[in-house]
Amino acid sequence: MLPDRERHALREIELELQASDPTFAAAFAGRTLREAKRWNLLLVLCDVTAAVMLVVGLFARDAGLVLWGTVAAGALVAWHIARTETTRKPAPDGTTPAAGSH
Repeated sequence: MLPDRERHALREIELELQASDPTFAAAFAGRTLREAKRWNLLLVLCDVTAAVMLVVGLFARDAGLVLWGTVAAGALVAWHIARTETTRKPAPDGTTPAAGSH
């Protein structure tokens, strides 16, 4: 574990790098922009699938589709929250902003 002073200095370097070249910084973070776009696309496709399951289940009066659409929608809400928490940008002072302030 690094001392507080060194962690703060490293955090400042990371923030400067992210501000000057986000693509380069993303390469060091272990994630590429293409990978992030793929996950976003997958998440949107899952959202559409859950919505279609709910609507078709309601119109067809199929309890199974409604049940699984509801379960899928709940899981997707959790997934959205988890992605929001992991992708939230830190404030310039190194602190993490509150959930509703991004």
